[in-house]
Amino acid sequence: MPPSLPAAARHPEQMARYAASAGFLERAAAAGNDPNVQYLLAMAYKRQNKNAEARAALRKIAKPDAEVLLQMALLSLQEQNLEQAEEELGRAWAQKSDHYAIAYNLLLTRLTLGKLPGCLEVLPQAIELAKQRQDAAELRFLQTLQSLLLTISPQAPPQAAAMNELSQADEQRLLKILRSLGQLDTIHRLLKALSEARPRSNLIKEAYIEVVLVKARALMDRGQWTQAEVLLRPFARDHSFSRENLVALLVLLGTCAAMTQDLGGAVSHFKAALKLAPNDARLHQNLALVHEFQEQLHQAEPHWNQFFDCLDPRSPCPTDIPQYTDRMIFAGLNRLASQFADLEKWNAAVSYAQRAAQMRPEAADCLERLFLLYNRAKRTQDARRTLEKLKQMHPGEPHYELYELDLIEIKGLGDVERWLNEIDRIFRRYPNDPRVEDRATGMVHSVIPLIGNICDNLTEQLGKVIDQIRNLPNYQINWAAVREVMRDLLKEFQKLRRIMGKCLPLVSNEDVRRTIRDLADHIDKKIEACRSMGA
Repeated sequence: MPPSLPAAARHPEQMARYAASAGFLERAAAAGNDPNVQYLLAMAYKRQNKNAEARAALRKIAKPDAEVLLQMALLSLQEQNLEQAEEELGRAWAQKSDHYAIAYNLLLTRLTLGKLPGCLEVLPQAIELAKQRQDAAELRFLQTLQSLLLTISPQAPPQAAAMNELSQADEQRLLKILRSLGQLDTIHRLLKALSEARPRSNLIKEAYIEVVLVKARALMDRGQWTQAEVLLRPFARDHSFSRENLVALLVLLGTCAAMTQDLGGAVSHFKAALKLAPNDARLHQNLALVHEFQEQLHQAEPHWNQFFDCLDPRSPCPTDIPQYTDRMIFAGLNRLASQFADLEKWNAAVSYAQRAAQMRPEAADCLERLFLLYNRAKRTQDARRTLEKLKQMHPGEPHYELYELDLIEIKGLGDVERWLNEIDRIFRRYPNDPRVEDRATGMVHSVIPLIGNICDNLTEQLGKVIDQIRNLPNYQINWAAVREVMRDLLKEFQKLRRIMGKCLPLVSNEDVRRTIRDLADHIDKKIEACRSMGA
């Protein structure tokens, strides 16, 4: 943003005086349209930060001179309306080209807009005016800026010698102005030229890489990953930047690589950044995510743990989400518990569920998940203690009675039948309780594969007997033994059929009910087969 006139002091007494002055000037302006009164009224409004009223007063001046146009341009600059400011400053300069403030503001406005040829038009006059003012620092800055613009002007002669004469103070002043422009493409273009003209200046080099990083990030925010990578790639082998800028460069390169599916490159960049910033939680998170994209959860896991350990509540985070860091760790632990559970790595899943439960010791859903994982991991005593804690926290919860059945180890049909009888008892005790219904459906569905396996084994035995009967002469068949085997198989199939009959009333899900009915029909056919063989 080009500099404008100094802002008015905001002391209450001064503001009151400005308001009083505006009141007198308003009455004077009403008596007649005097240009001087309108100008003074506009200045009084401006000092009260009433920009709209100030502009309205200036517009009432029929023939605005250079000073009036300058004030209008300064209002436009405050409003970030650079195009309008340039037009107003151009008109003012056309009227009074020996006015330094007009020339200076016009120069920096055009510089902000990236209109570099227009800057070169103004600079010779601005340099002459600075000489007349005998302002050595300002003169040196303008001459430096002119040399820089000429280095990127195709019509201008080389300016390498002029740029080599810059002092550190000249560099700092120039960089301060360039960084304040607010036009990213213009800043990038100028700093690139400055860096090429002064390759040994660390100050300029750091400023240039900073604007490159900002420009790359802007491209990435628009999803232009390849363009950002092309911009960053030439700097990848230069390790002379500051640690902060080098880490940022590697992170952006790693992100671009990950988003363009170069996962190996992403890992390489993130690991290089991690060597410079080993306690950066976000770097560990990035590496963990890339390893997950590669389906390498075992390599991602240590980085997730480092991510949780390195997270600092003081780190930047969204202000509209309370306890953001705590909530992110909690969500991350639950996510990893789910991932390892999906892979049936129960002990790893338990460890993350335990950490999550420690963060929310009063959260019943965390304890329920921990109970289920303990049970899967065959840690019966831990599961039992967790269930007791749940019962103490929420006494009288009916579905916790069903959880107790999970602790029973089922080895055969007798265990299955007793288990289903207990489910039916609890089901009848708490009718129309949706949690009991859902839990009962899940438990019944979990035992169906076991019943199916037993049915398959019995069917295989039945098939072997039938094959032997078909392949042997009648006189060689021991029909007494056949009938005895068939009676035994019939009893087992009937027991299965009885169990299936107990399953059906406990289930409300239609898909599960269909599975039960199909299996029951299959068992009925095997029962008929046994009876047809003399059972």
